[in-house]
Amino acid sequence: MSPRRLIVESDGGSRGNPGPAGYGAVVRDASTGEVLAERYEFLGVVSNNVAEYRGLLAGLSAAKEIDPEAYLDVRCDSRLVVEQMSGRWQVKHPDMRPLVREGASLAASFGQGHVSYTWIPRERNKDADRLANRAMDEGTGKVTEESGSGLDVAAVVGTAAPNRLVGWVPSGPPTTLVLVRHGVTTFTIEKRFSGVGDPPLIEQGRQQARLVAAEFAAAGGIQRIVSSPLARARETATIIGSLLGLPVETDDDLREVDFGAWEGLTFSVVEERWPRELALWLSNTSISPPDGESYESLAHRARTVQERIVNRHRGEKICVVSHSRPIAMFVANLLEAPVRSLYRLHVDNAGVTELDYYDDGPTVMRRFNDVAHLGTTSRI
Repeated sequence: MSPRRLIVESDGGSRGNPGPAGYGAVVRDASTGEVLAERYEFLGVVSNNVAEYRGLLAGLSAAKEIDPEAYLDVRCDSRLVVEQMSGRWQVKHPDMRPLVREGASLAASFGQGHVSYTWIPRERNKDADRLANRAMDEGTGKVTEESGSGLDVAAVVGTAAPNRLVGWVPSGPPTTLVLVRHGVTTFTIEKRFSGVGDPPLIEQGRQQARLVAAEFAAAGGIQRIVSSPLARARETATIIGSLLGLPVETDDDLREVDFGAWEGLTFSVVEERWPRELALWLSNTSISPPDGESYESLAHRARTVQERIVNRHRGEKICVVSHSRPIAMFVANLLEAPVRSLYRLHVDNAGVTELDYYDDGPTVMRRFNDVAHLGTTSRI
């Protein structure tokens, strides 16, 4: 399989040099041109060159979250950034050296020869330029029609200005993700590790899916259903879709975390057989179960699929059928909480979590793990 290729477009600006400054960055799939991530941030009073480098760092960081082994074509309209990062120009200003070192370290983390830099004229860097100007407009209180357009993924991933909500009134409807955990399986009842294994729903789980569909039908507004490819999620999504008259799409990145060798086992069995590995896994989210996946990896995957769905279906209300840990990670990412906070986020089978993504403002969690539609007898 050929390595993934991404395009990173970055820009930064300062109104006064130094003056009120901001950056913008866009990551695209090189083969399709699809926007996978956007970043922007107001920086306060800094120079234009600092803003340009901050845009580069944001773009590299976003690309790393999407695929840390990808090949990158980095494009920006700053000749200084391109020539210094390519090693052809010296870095003379002491304020720039830490930024250059950080950029070089990020680029090196992808692998030798994985990152190239290309200068492009400003007119070919319009998306990153738009985001940089939007950051400056919002940071200085000047919000124009142009700066208010586009997806505010900065709010999604936690780089939004901390006071974004103060005085903010949405100018239009959000893109809404209605997250639903699949229904009950035998693994749920027996309290077994249930990751990428594929136990089917039991009748109780199918009834839970029907109750979710009934709630959605009464509330109205669901326009699309996207599901994890695992059988228990697909069956839940299919039941909801059949009652709402909607087809089901699948996205592999919505799958549950991989518990590796622990799949299908109870916690007590794992504790007996792998006491050291279990203790390390519980203490450090970057450690994975034997042959499994770490929660840090899941955090990157959840952020990537979250951005992808929102980018593809702006303005729609999408039912996303997934699993306990990805849904908890969606919420942790939104709240800018550390990865280990997902240990404190319990998601019930068929629980509903609703997240709103506004084009001109923050991302808002409207409800979390709502199970009112299930009654008291349908919860595990």
